[in-house]
Parts: sequence; structure tokens; C-alpha cells
Amino acid sequence: MNRQEMYVNQVGELLDGVDRGDFSGASDIPAQYTYGHLNALFQLSGQLQNGQKLYEKLYDRIVEFGKRKIQEKILCGQKIRVAFLAISAAEWAADSVYRMFSKDERLECFVVMCPLVDRTVEDRRKTEEQSYRYFYNHHYDVRRIYQSDKDACAGWEQIGGLPDIAVHLTSWYESLPVPYQIEQFPLNIVNCYIPYAMYVENSCDGNYVKQAVYNKEFINLMWRVYADSEANLAGYAKYGFLHGKNVRYSGFAKMDHFLEKKEYTEEQIRNIWKIPPDSDAKEIKKIIIAPHHTLDSSDIIVFSTFTRNAYFLLYLARKYQDKVSFIFKPHPNLRMKAVLYRYFNSCEEYEAYLQAWQSLPNARVSEEEGYLDIFATSDGMIMDSASFLGEYLYVNKPMLFLTREGQAFNALGEKLVSGYYTAKGEDFMAIEQFMERVILQGEDTMKDKRTRIFAEEMDYAGKNGCSASEFICKDIMNMMDGSK
Repeated sequence: MNRQEMYVNQVGELLDGVDRGDFSGASDIPAQYTYGHLNALFQLSGQLQNGQKLYEKLYDRIVEFGKRKIQEKILCGQKIRVAFLAISAAEWAADSVYRMFSKDERLECFVVMCPLVDRTVEDRRKTEEQSYRYFYNHHYDVRRIYQSDKDACAGWEQIGGLPDIAVHLTSWYESLPVPYQIEQFPLNIVNCYIPYAMYVENSCDGNYVKQAVYNKEFINLMWRVYADSEANLAGYAKYGFLHGKNVRYSGFAKMDHFLEKKEYTEEQIRNIWKIPPDSDAKEIKKIIIAPHHTLDSSDIIVFSTFTRNAYFLLYLARKYQDKVSFIFKPHPNLRMKAVLYRYFNSCEEYEAYLQAWQSLPNARVSEEEGYLDIFATSDGMIMDSASFLGEYLYVNKPMLFLTREGQAFNALGEKLVSGYYTAKGEDFMAIEQFMERVILQGEDTMKDKRTRIFAEEMDYAGKNGCSASEFICKDIMNMMDGSK
């Protein structure tokens, strides 16, 4: 059975259930229905008379059902299970939300470390192992489902059962093992989404932001989506099937890290950056190199210039050994894409490139780990990524954004790019001039513009009067208590 046939069957089951009264009144919805049924209705709504109206009606009924089941459990003194579905330590965006929830005795909070099924076995094993160790070492209650020797996953029953609330950290749910994909969830689970990245990118035809962000099927299955910016809140309202009624402007929870300025000791800086022993850690300049994974023009969105400057950037690291410390921070998907598009002939060849960085006295590689302290202690960044355009603004350090034909942005992204220095990805002279003039000589002429853009677009704490994590926790707690 292909996907279209599956949708037709599920919609048929759903309509039969509507006729039987399965979704009427305040009784429980029968357990045979899943979010896959609701997704099927979303996919075929345009082919049904009053399809959108029916979708919204059933969506509202399902949301109220899930909320009521949670409130009933609380009244009975039962703990509410809250599962955070993590795919990567580098893309973890819910630290403060998890910590706040863990203090509530009514809740059992845990992280499910989900391997990425759409990567190669080698890539999947490495990412899962590094990420699991990160969560374990940082004292999360992390449930490990992946058996690397068998390349297989345990189901929910092996980690204590299904959650009452699922906190999703990626909208690319098909990258998760099947039991952890929302289409498999029963309708009593309440789902919310904290994005792992800031939405700033688009495709040249403008369809990516509409179809893969604002009106993605996943978004329309959520009880709540927490928008990183007012600009993206407006995008959900304009393009979303639900017109943004399930979206709230919380701000980007990952950026709560920067709301209180932190001072770093020399020892801490040396633990983050590779600094020569005889150098002053606070005098050495520190630059992040962050290449994106969208190497090929056939990708839906196109940002990466890595194939044009990979070895030049390595050359710069060697050349400036006495003046600059570098952290090479590739997008988690770069390994897979660089081999897929034959820039490297194998994963081993890619690893050899990483080792070339790692072997330098003034450079190291950062893959599956948190990067917020790296941002805070850096002096600048050279990159062609997307989300970092917004995230790096929270430390207001200079960035050189590397350009190529095919890059496109949503409204927020266009404004953010205007606050940074830019150069073509193959313009080696301009890249080195950025290092010399802006980083080493301190001629950061765009700082004031970045400050203005931050105040206008990114200051969620100033606008909401609280951190993004506080906003999210209050919203979910109100739902649990029946306030919303």
C-alpha cells in the first residue's frame, strides 16, 4: 500500500467514526485512532467537501480530549509523563524547559534519545553515541532506545510506556524511528513543538517556507507551536492551515542562555577553545567556522559554500596559529551530504578532513555538543548556515556570511543578513580581510545595525517580559491545570 492509498483508508475510517459518533460528546475517543488519521485528513482535505472545516472541528475535539485526559490524571494523583524527543545534542533547544518541569513533582520528565533513521548506519551510530553521552553527562533522565550492534530500536513499552505530553524538537518527524513518529501516537497524547533552529531560510520559488515550515503537516497536528519571532508568528498565521491558532510567540528557548551575562575564567575558556599554553586565553581571538550541509543545487534550499572554501579555511587556521583559535562546527548533516555528493569519497575521508582541523594546535572540531558557550566566548564567526544568522545575534559578535547563487530567505532572514558582513564563498581575499580588519583590528562597523535589528526582531524577553522557557512552561502548566 502506497502513502496515498493509506491516506484514503485512514480518512475512510475517520469518516465512518464521525458517522458513528466516535468524536461527539465528551466521551473518550476510541483508541483505534491515531494522529496518522488526522494527518490523512489534512492531506486529503482539499478533495473533501468542507474538508478544512471538518479538519478544524476534529482537531479541536482531539486537542480537548488530550487536555482532559491529562487533567483527569492530575486529579487522580497520577504523574504526567513528559517525553522530550531529542535527535542531537547540538540541536537540543529545551534545556531550561526540561529543568523547570523536572522540579514539578506532578511530572515525570525524560529525554528520549532518538537515532536518525534517514542517515547512514555509521552516521547514525556516531551521532546517537555522542548525543547520548552529552545528555547522560549533563544529568538528564535520558532513555536510550538505540541498540547500535543490531541497528535497531526499542519501543515505548521498553522505556516505561507512552507519554501524556510529547515535546518535539524537530518537525522532520520521519527522521525518527517509527514508534516515535507522531503519526503513530494515540490521540490522548498532547503534542507541542519547540523548534531546534530559527526559521530564516527559504527556497528561490518561495515554496519552502510555506510548505516545509508554516504549513507543514506536522505543524497542523500540534496542540502548540512555540514561534521564535513575531515575523515567523505572522508566517504561521498567513500560510498555516490552522491560521496560526495553535502558535504562540515565546521566543527561541535555546537563546535563554544569553539572557544573563556570564563571565568566563581563563580555565573555562581553555576548556572550550584550544589555546597554546604560552598564550593569554583572553588575548587570542576566537573564530567559529560553521558550514551548512546544502551543498548541491538540487537541494530544496541552498546555502553551503563548503566545496569552494573547505581547504582555504583550513589554510587560514594554519596561517594564524599565533593569533587566532578556531572551532570548526559543521552542520550535523554535512558528513552525510559531503559523501553523498562525492566531495569526499567516503566517511573516512571526511573524518580525515576533520582530523586535519583537530590536529592543529589552535583548532578543534565541535560536532554533537552544546555550542552556546562557544558563541558566548567567541569573537566572530565565518559561516553559510541559516539558523545561526538569528542565534548569533544574541551575542552581538561580528559574522561573515558566505554567499552563493541560490540562497534565499524569508522576511526575517533578509533583515538579519543585512546586519552582517558578506562575501562570496570563493572570495578568499574578502574572507581574510574580514579576519584582519574586523576580528584582529576590531573595526566592527556593523555593530550598531545589529543592535537595532535585535531590538526590533529578536528581543522576545523584552517583549514578553519573561524568558522563552518561562513562557512555554507557563503555557503548558495552564493547559494541565485547565486554565486554557
